[in-house]
Amino acid sequence: MTKKTPSDVSIVSCADYDQELVEQAVRRAVKLLGGIASFVNPGDRVLIKPNLLKACPPSGAVTTHPEILRAVIRLVREAGGKAFIGDSPGFGDLRKVCERSGIMEVIRQEGAALADMEEAVPLKNRGQFQRFEIARAVHEADCVINLPKLKTHGMMTLTGAVKNLFGCIPGRRKVQWHFNTGVNRDAFARMLVELAALIQPRLTIMDAVVGMEGNGPGSGDPCPIGVVLAGQDPVALDVVSGTMVGADPSLLYIVRAAAAAGIGETRLERISILGAALESVKVSGFRLPPQEHLEWRVPEWTRGFLKDALTTRPVIDHAQCIRCGICQGHCPQGAIESTPGRLEISYRNCIRCFCCQEFCPQGAITVGRGWVLKLVPSKRHR
Repeated sequence: MTKKTPSDVSIVSCADYDQELVEQAVRRAVKLLGGIASFVNPGDRVLIKPNLLKACPPSGAVTTHPEILRAVIRLVREAGGKAFIGDSPGFGDLRKVCERSGIMEVIRQEGAALADMEEAVPLKNRGQFQRFEIARAVHEADCVINLPKLKTHGMMTLTGAVKNLFGCIPGRRKVQWHFNTGVNRDAFARMLVELAALIQPRLTIMDAVVGMEGNGPGSGDPCPIGVVLAGQDPVALDVVSGTMVGADPSLLYIVRAAAAAGIGETRLERISILGAALESVKVSGFRLPPQEHLEWRVPEWTRGFLKDALTTRPVIDHAQCIRCGICQGHCPQGAIESTPGRLEISYRNCIRCFCCQEFCPQGAITVGRGWVLKLVPSKRHR
């Protein structure tokens, strides 16, 4: 038998969210990596971290599907662990998000527990970012199992294994990180990579049965992909999943930041694919958001007045906007202003974090391209 390595990634086909099909796929994906006993010890307190961005039904593909969670809870229980489910949603109360997304029903049925993700503990870090505050429930867990949902993301192109762990930072502290890193997407990606390395999930199982394309991560379109992926290294998982949907891994901010930091495996040729062949599960026509960012190509002194032309930016569709104010409440810069009859984004103050686009309940905010970018052929789509 070939020796398993941390950069192994398993891929198992799963046509839909039928309970039996999902359980078989998740079990197979984990078995290919050595089985659940390789990751969970008897008596372990296991923090399972799904993607619970906001309160949406499973059909919207906004959150990790409850059947993925059910399968993982059962594996944890069989290994002798105690399952706790936790996330810090970007918008809304955790319990309410769990109820709406179908997660809470599974927690009750499977005898698991909901973790308290509100209390934070400070942790020192040895990278560029020397201090993080993460949820105490994550810090005190014996084992973290990461359950991301494969979706597009206005700022990072894709949200997957690494980005999902950002939800281990409680509440409004996440907004502060957007403020701290500003318009620099590479800095934000570096923060995410260092956070993932600090948390060190023992196992990541990615829900890519139905992903989200287009205006993700909260208002895009469900896209059938038909696979479950698993691995120890969240960076390797992001490389494989990105390749699967047609994104060049070398152009993904998170993969680029991981390569610069020496964290995880960023080279596809060094990743062992177990189970289904990567070529057999590639998705054609998956719609990625526009992500070109040309500020770094021009002299420093020109960047201020060319900012709008050189960057992607959030754009409000006023025909869809209901002026609920949620975008204003989530903007770390206070860059969204109320004017008579409409909301307007002050691009002078906007740091392009796309929090407004992420949390808009109407899908009225999309990713637009500056006029210079419109003249440049896209390099992020294949």
